[in-house]
Amino acid sequence: MSAIASSEVSTAVTLVASAAARSLIVAGIAALLLAGLRVRATSIRLFAWTSVLYVALAMPALQLLVPPLSVTVPGLPGAMLRSNVAPAASMLSSAPRAEVRMPAFRSGRAQGSAVASLPTAATEANSLPSAGFHWPQFGWGVLAAVAYLAVTVILLARILVGLFFERRLRLASRPITEGRILRDLARSARLHGLRSVPGPAESEWVSVPLTLGILRPMLLFPAGWREWDDVRLQAVIAHEMSHVARRDSLTRLLSILHRALFWFSPLAWWLDRHLADLAECASDESALACGVDRAAYARTLLNFFASLEGVRGRVRWQGISMASAGRAEQRVERILTWKGNVTMRLKTSLAVLVILLALPVVYLTASAQPAAPQSASAVELAQNAATAAPSAPAAAPARHARRSSLTTGTGRSYAYGFDDHLSYVIVNGSDDSLTISGMGIDSEHVRDLKARIGRDFIWFRRDGKAYVIRDQATVQRALSFWAGHRELGAKQEELGRQQEELGRQQEALSGQMDQERVTLPDLSKDLERLQARLKELGSGATQEQIGDLQSQIGAMQEKVGEAQSHAGDRQSELGEKMGALGEKQGKLGEEQGKLGEQQGRIAEEANRKMKALLDEAVSKGLAQLDSSSGEL
Repeated sequence: MSAIASSEVSTAVTLVASAAARSLIVAGIAALLLAGLRVRATSIRLFAWTSVLYVALAMPALQLLVPPLSVTVPGLPGAMLRSNVAPAASMLSSAPRAEVRMPAFRSGRAQGSAVASLPTAATEANSLPSAGFHWPQFGWGVLAAVAYLAVTVILLARILVGLFFERRLRLASRPITEGRILRDLARSARLHGLRSVPGPAESEWVSVPLTLGILRPMLLFPAGWREWDDVRLQAVIAHEMSHVARRDSLTRLLSILHRALFWFSPLAWWLDRHLADLAECASDESALACGVDRAAYARTLLNFFASLEGVRGRVRWQGISMASAGRAEQRVERILTWKGNVTMRLKTSLAVLVILLALPVVYLTASAQPAAPQSASAVELAQNAATAAPSAPAAAPARHARRSSLTTGTGRSYAYGFDDHLSYVIVNGSDDSLTISGMGIDSEHVRDLKARIGRDFIWFRRDGKAYVIRDQATVQRALSFWAGHRELGAKQEELGRQQEELGRQQEALSGQMDQERVTLPDLSKDLERLQARLKELGSGATQEQIGDLQSQIGAMQEKVGEAQSHAGDRQSELGEKMGALGEKQGKLGEEQGKLGEQQGRIAEEANRKMKALLDEAVSKGLAQLDSSSGEL
């Protein structure tokens, strides 16, 4: 993959990761406001978190559209600031970069490969041949993008399969034409302000009522719905019509789409579950507000939960079901303790107020760009990185600030080209490495020279003519200019190996965290006792009897809480280990940045000395014309 393509991929991954982080900030602000204002109304909380979902989906586009707003961060680490120096300095170059490969040299035969970042114009004019097959060079950014796309494609495929099953459910269902269900549907539609009545249908494929579709919603009932009494039928219709009125099917689809695109963010998974819980709670309250008896409604839900236990997996991925496994206790408790102080729909004026309050928060979050204090601005650092060493001429044109690096054989060399009219190669046979600077270098010719000369030499081109320096004292002087650069390169390689090892440890911990599961206790007998107790109470109950029911529910919740607590402790332990590894990675990254800065200074000084050395070699006659190389 070319350097340009790698950069674009890394930029896309960074954009998605940045959008996820900014969405977390918006969600945190929303949670603080809801907690600070002590908002208890389900309709308001559902509207607020649905708005967070829409903002999270739009965040990547908002980052590109809204004007950036620089925010000074006093504690911004230097490493973060240095990471912006290279892009800023690269903008000073007049030619874009491209990646080319050069063969290494060992006993006249190509060994390994070299990767150099050179100007595109030079690459097109002087294409360098490659010896043998070369494995592509992938950076961490490209690997992260591949992993992200792989998981995203899988999750998006699940959504498509779910839509396919929804269509199958629609086609396999039978329309319901019974008068009593049509009358209840029409009455409920008027109460919820709906202009049209969703079509009812029945299917053997479902065990609980479902709401399907966005543009053409459908209420899908189990095949045995005719055995329900009027109380249960009215409760189900009131519940499902509430989903239709709020367009919960659309919210559900967008929620799982957000989860698929931002699967690496904990907000995506939490928001999906939380919106589903709030939607069911809001529909429960809407049904109770329509006059459904609390005990009868709770009994209806328990019957649906019992049906799910017997036919697990029959409810497909798409659609909103009236009952979902694992949430019986919380919903029954909310129903039994409902006070009746709820409105079925959110007032328009309140919704507009929430949107107006959210707009400044969303704008600031999407446009904010962290910046260091003015005393150490990124612009100044970029200018310092692009200029030559203090002893170099101060008026060097910006077009000369071009940098290339390569790896050859077992050695590592870095070349910094600052003069279009001076190109050279230092061939070091002791560690089979090359040091290259400039443009118009014929790698095949240098390889032939290596085979003929058989020892260290310098090949350079000046004013269209090629020269060779065989004098070993001069070659050793040239190599000494780059000695410190090679030592720093070896240190960077060692730091890279340490970072790779830390990365493997982080990946192992991440796998352990993914495999952590909450072992839920068997609550089937507790549910049976609770259901039997509700049947005994019938449609009426005293406060003492309700308290007894709440006590039973509390006991079941305590069992689930203990299991969750155990899993949470384990996740916390793994998270602490992951954080410690991340701190080590950060320190190694800072060291890498410091070494890179030192290498840049050494390379600039080495190029300045090389120019003087080559001038001296020409004046003393140590540089011989390379008659086997054609003139430019």
